[in-house]
Amino acid sequence: MTDRGPSRSERLAGRLCVVFGGGAPNGGVSVGQAAALAYAAAGAEVVVVDARHENGHRTAALIGDALVIEADVTDEASVAAAIERTIATHGRIDVLHNNVGVPMSGDFATLTGEQWTRGMALNCIGAALTTRHALPHLIERGGAIVNVSSIAAIRHTGMNYAIYNASKAALDQMTVAVALEYAAAGIRANAILPGLLDTDMGRSLADPDDLSARNRRSPTGAQGDVWDVANAAVFLASDEARYINGHLLVVDGGLSRRC
Repeated sequence: MTDRGPSRSERLAGRLCVVFGGGAPNGGVSVGQAAALAYAAAGAEVVVVDARHENGHRTAALIGDALVIEADVTDEASVAAAIERTIATHGRIDVLHNNVGVPMSGDFATLTGEQWTRGMALNCIGAALTTRHALPHLIERGGAIVNVSSIAAIRHTGMNYAIYNASKAALDQMTVAVALEYAAAGIRANAILPGLLDTDMGRSLADPDDLSARNRRSPTGAQGDVWDVANAAVFLASDEARYINGHLLVVDGGLSRRC
């Protein structure tokens, strides 16, 4: 994985960014952690929300000063409590970033109802819950929502990921629905659709005997990394993207344009 980091600026100075899924286990930098670090580097205050407190604290330690909240996005009471604590501590929310998600593979005929329920909850419904509870506070600030989806939402990736495909496609359309329903209230909602990324998760899905195969699949000859997604998130959250709403921003080096 690349060791490059976020760019420093004041693009988000004075903003409060809440990153659901902003923690990381021991190892490389996760996509959610990179977003939290990039928001902080752009001048924002950051709240790191993660299902595991220790994972959130790893991110906070890198930022230097960030509120860490443990919450499960599949539990509405937990989500509500996280938003309430954020408001109690900071009094505002300017950016809501939803990064929670998990790829779930398996032949379609073998997928159980429980797997479908879990996949939809993690990859779409969780973001719906965080959005619903954060929305009144975002409206007060004319805030932005950034959802992390996947190119699996718009094309088959060559792997049997029916649950992931369907749940991320649902996340995309939920993003568009929120964007249009609340545009007049000053809300912008957009989604980022990453392609192949050189992450610990990506490596775990690759053939261990040929990790370079993922690089060869990219039109650029190399995968992206967590900072490509994080930089896109900072842009979408910033005033530079003030007229971008309901957009599905593909960050994949052109992979999804291949036949």
